[in-house]
Amino acid sequence: MTRGILIIAHNSRQVDYAKTAIIAGGFARKNLGLPVSLVTDKATLNWMKESGTFQKASEIFDNIIETTRPQITNYRNLHDGLKADNVPFINATRSSAYELTPYDQTLLIDSDFLIMTDDLNRYWDTKHSVLVSDSMNDLVGNRIGVLDRWTSETGVQLFWATTVMFTKNDTAKTFFNLVEYVKENYNYYSDLFRFDSRQYRNDISFSVALHIMSGFEKPVNSLPPILTSGSKDILESIGCDGSLKILTNVGEEFALASIKNRDVHIMNKQSLIRHYDAFERTL
Repeated sequence: MTRGILIIAHNSRQVDYAKTAIIAGGFARKNLGLPVSLVTDKATLNWMKESGTFQKASEIFDNIIETTRPQITNYRNLHDGLKADNVPFINATRSSAYELTPYDQTLLIDSDFLIMTDDLNRYWDTKHSVLVSDSMNDLVGNRIGVLDRWTSETGVQLFWATTVMFTKNDTAKTFFNLVEYVKENYNYYSDLFRFDSRQYRNDISFSVALHIMSGFEKPVNSLPPILTSGSKDILESIGCDGSLKILTNVGEEFALASIKNRDVHIMNKQSLIRHYDAFERTL
């Protein structure tokens, strides 16, 4: 049975997601010791070749899988410290991961999730067809709100599609078909589960699908919580040993935090991209 990691990345004019995918893919390959594949589109591939990152991508990824670029329908405030820009982002491909993956067992991760340990290797031998992280842990510890735990104030538990592990079988196929169905009927499910439909979120589609697949009971099996650096936090530096120094934000203030040997979700993508050269040297 083949095992591997899958990362999906579609560039926008404002964010070079290909660079974050190379960083995430490099650490996943290094620390899990497994092959990594990238799913992207023709325009992103062309930019990688033009900008000089394609060579490194060819070293990191065993497969670069070209797919159709989804339409941009989502916009969000992308923070970089206290600054924010309202930018488009493309996140509609994740429900196709079952069809796109070249592996029998797949760990699907966000392109800004840095795997710095081998902890996730413990989950490959699970009997469950689909595992999704059931929560997030804030790097600071006191910035988690209701919508970080639930799909809405009256909704179901929020699962984090930042990490998803699945096995190619009928159950997983049904699950991903259901995720796609929820995505296609997002307004209907937003009325049913009382969440905000103005911005499409994979976390919500996966959570609703898990809730339905579990017979409207709380799913009992999951991947570990996602340690998360907030959207306003600023990645300050990376050490030769892989340690990260992050300026964490609370209100108008920032405090320096240091982490090492922890898998971490870096939500400030621009600060991650600024350190691309430093990351590249460690991979």
